[in-house]
Amino acid sequence: MNQMQLLQQISEVLPDIWLTVSDTVSNSSPSPANFESSIAMSATPQDLTAELGGNMLMIEFSMVAHPESMQTVVIRTETILEIAKVATGVAWDEVDENVQTEVRPFAEAIVQGICVAVGGNLHETVVAAGMSIRYRDFQLPENLANSPSIIRTQVALTIQQVSGVVLWLMDEETALYITGKEVEQEFSAPVIPSMTESDGQRPQLGVSRPEFDTSMEVLLDVPLEISVELGRMKMMVREVLDLGTGSIIEVDKAAGEPVDVMVNGRLVAKGEVVVIEDNFGVRITEILNPAERFRLDAAA
Repeated sequence: MNQMQLLQQISEVLPDIWLTVSDTVSNSSPSPANFESSIAMSATPQDLTAELGGNMLMIEFSMVAHPESMQTVVIRTETILEIAKVATGVAWDEVDENVQTEVRPFAEAIVQGICVAVGGNLHETVVAAGMSIRYRDFQLPENLANSPSIIRTQVALTIQQVSGVVLWLMDEETALYITGKEVEQEFSAPVIPSMTESDGQRPQLGVSRPEFDTSMEVLLDVPLEISVELGRMKMMVREVLDLGTGSIIEVDKAAGEPVDVMVNGRLVAKGEVVVIEDNFGVRITEILNPAERFRLDAAA
């Protein structure tokens, strides 16, 4: 498939994706949000860097099927300030930590909506991995920065009197996956013959068909222990014996740093501590992709 065909294919699925995003974001926002009039085009990393200079909200994530193919959703500063105003009723002059906290659910809902829509198109569960939400100077993830061509999609956002443009940048591998063409190519790929004429038997030619393993379904109801780790430190035995009521243990993390979210003792995400009525909770701010989890497990 050439790039023009790929752009046409991604353009056909974009309306349904952004319709789902509209519903997902509206459910987490005080006002309905509409994402419409989407278009897709090709761009180079150099063109995007020249166009999108300055600070903006960068929502980076991948999909677990392609953890190395990072995608980026970009929202400009003026739009972020307007979204924060809708959420709080307060006019903000700059994007500070308070504004970022207010717009984080909005950003998370965009990614959730994209994953739900893509999963519905592919008839499978699609989950985001390695998600990070940062307000910073525009910078492409490594896979996009090194790509000769990027699929640039953009959509018009309206929420109350707010209007803006949201960009969604991806590589061609991600675009193929989203449109379902990757799966079709797997079904149409020829099988490498396992026998040759010299074996005295005729080569078996045909079409490769991936086997879908449903045995993992039995694991979906297995309970997992989730714990939140504030930090670690090492102490001598005598220091532990000296501990008493009122003793303070200083851990290796500064106040305000993300806490580690562990599943069965393995680091899978980072988050920030929040208070929900009389209980503590953790808001997930970053999910480690499988490669990062493996590196952390190997180093432990």
